[in-house]
Amino acid sequence: MSKESTPSLFKDAEDKTEEAKSKFLEIQECSYLSRSLGSIGSKELMACDCSEDWDDEKEMNMACGEHSHCINRITSVECTNKSCLCGKDCQNQRFQKKQYCDVKVIQTEKKGYGLVAEQPISEGAFVYEYIGEVVDEETFRQRMIDYDTRKLRHFYFMMLTKDAFIDATDRGSLARFCNHSCSPTLMLISGMGIFAKRSIKEGEEITFDYNVDRYGAQSQPCYCGSSNCLGWMGGKTQTDAALLLPEGISEALGVTRAQEKAWLKRNKQARLAQQDPDAIINEDFVKSLEVEGLNEHDVNKAMAALMKAEDRNIIAKIIDRVYLTEDAKLNSIIVRLHGYKTLSQVLKDHSSDEDDLTEKVLQILKRWPSMTRNKIESSQIEDVVKKIVADTSNDEIRETGSELLADWSNNTGKNENVARGSMSPLYGRAGRSASPTWGYEDVTEPTTHESPHSEVEEEELPPGWQQAVDPNTNTPYYYHSELGISKWERPTNSVPKGPSIPKGPKQSKVKQQPQQQQTGKPKQKNGKPMQRDDDYSSEESKLQKLKEEQYNEIRQREKMLQDLIQQSQQEAEEKKRLAEQAKRDKLEKIKQRRRKLEMAYSKSKTPLTKESVEALWTKTLARYIPNMIKKHEAEIGHENVKGCARDLVKILASKEAKKETAPPKELDKAKVKKLKDFTGSFMEKFLLKFRNKRPKTEKGRTRGSRRHEEP
Repeated sequence: MSKESTPSLFKDAEDKTEEAKSKFLEIQECSYLSRSLGSIGSKELMACDCSEDWDDEKEMNMACGEHSHCINRITSVECTNKSCLCGKDCQNQRFQKKQYCDVKVIQTEKKGYGLVAEQPISEGAFVYEYIGEVVDEETFRQRMIDYDTRKLRHFYFMMLTKDAFIDATDRGSLARFCNHSCSPTLMLISGMGIFAKRSIKEGEEITFDYNVDRYGAQSQPCYCGSSNCLGWMGGKTQTDAALLLPEGISEALGVTRAQEKAWLKRNKQARLAQQDPDAIINEDFVKSLEVEGLNEHDVNKAMAALMKAEDRNIIAKIIDRVYLTEDAKLNSIIVRLHGYKTLSQVLKDHSSDEDDLTEKVLQILKRWPSMTRNKIESSQIEDVVKKIVADTSNDEIRETGSELLADWSNNTGKNENVARGSMSPLYGRAGRSASPTWGYEDVTEPTTHESPHSEVEEEELPPGWQQAVDPNTNTPYYYHSELGISKWERPTNSVPKGPSIPKGPKQSKVKQQPQQQQTGKPKQKNGKPMQRDDDYSSEESKLQKLKEEQYNEIRQREKMLQDLIQQSQQEAEEKKRLAEQAKRDKLEKIKQRRRKLEMAYSKSKTPLTKESVEALWTKTLARYIPNMIKKHEAEIGHENVKGCARDLVKILASKEAKKETAPPKELDKAKVKKLKDFTGSFMEKFLLKFRNKRPKTEKGRTRGSRRHEEP
């Protein structure tokens, strides 16, 4: 059995917590070196859409719990009492409430102090917050030198962002005693949150991966004892491990540790030459990724990572995954997971210098399902897109942005479909109940946010109906949480439960239909019988007819919804088919072009092996040979030089043609030297013959002259 499956337990180890606390100043909150560093977490202030769930027995708000499907909890964002509608002190305020796991400090054999669990910790549980002094990079570098001068054996730095660090050396929390391990039991989220990476046993040491190479620490022996131990912390030996992507980022990008390590092994030399020494991620690896669309298992992780990511390469790759996600259901989930707010922030940060990224984000927004104006306005994305359209010089971005703004301006719906699943509407909070209201079937109380136009003594709403107020018109409206419908007129009877989402009765019929009990007997109020125009059977038949009409409307709406889904799926499939067909056509065109080039080359290749090669060499040599033998013209005459040049060119061209190689545009020095040697040898033979014949000719001419000169 491996070491990882049988971890060492320290249940009986002496508790050194109080002794360890004397080594530093324990603080409850991070302190910031400057105000600018204090705004690091401001991006995470996002409102969830859960409703308050008050438990009278426990006397606490149970909203946003572990199994509540809270948007903020899913994306690792804390709720706040000021920004969320889930009520005060919900279950997603673990940082604010200091809901740390029970731990103790022990003395280890080789690692100094260590932190162990005093109770079993489940996977994903919040363990502790890493607290200390938040400093900028310049101060961090200075302190590294200072601590090294002071001969401090242990350092307590944690990277918060690429230019902000937490220093818990002198001021911090017990989390500073978490030791390093090459196979850690913890993972870091948002820099300060320490969560259980797997289930941790009572007495087991809690550890995380320091990745100390990022902080320039001197190399130190690693005593974690893991089977994956690298042997050293920091220095060159941990360079590859330090550049592995954080776990949340790798999951968001859809890659595994094995893929990263394999890439590092294949590209080690190139990465060492190209990687920025201050880089905190493997930039080349991220750029080389070919990502795929999101699936239902990693959409939460991708959106959580995108909300917190600062590196441009990582943001671009996650946006690529969202862009490639065509499934309508997944896109609806992305919208729910703060999609508009997150993409609004991406556009704010990167639209000025990233046209490709901006265009993809706008295309994503354009294909998202129609959303209410409330969602668009709360994210402030409309103003961001307007600014991009006004400032950009890219015609495609301007056109896409303008179309998007036009679609949003035509979407005038404010309160349609605001009540979905187990959440209250955005502008009304459900009242406290005696038990958790996971379903709203028996909820009969109106919401606590009442309109000034509502009457003081109104009749009780039918089962399942609740009341809320539109903040823009200050007008009350009514919604059925379980069935997901809303209406302006007050309902007078409960909606019949069909197989799918129902729709409320029409106003004209509702006004004519008095409220009655299901038994058919007149309902009494204040001791007086309610007035009815028809007898019991007529009233019952009307109610039955109304229910049938409502049920038919339900079926019709269900059919329309199924048709829309099917149409959307067909359009997506057709789009995918056309894209694949276009890709195949493009490849076929490339293949055809290549075949034509090969045929042209093969046709032109055949004559080059025969007369055409000799002709080309004849033309080329004719530029060199005459100049090489021109110096003999004074002795043998112009016609003889011309004839020798012609013979030389013919002989040499014939020799070169046998090689079936076309001549270059210019002959190199070696080739020219060979020509000179050959022409020199040729001319020596020619001159020898010429000179042997010359004396006889000159003698004949002399005698003739003498005879001509004699009297």
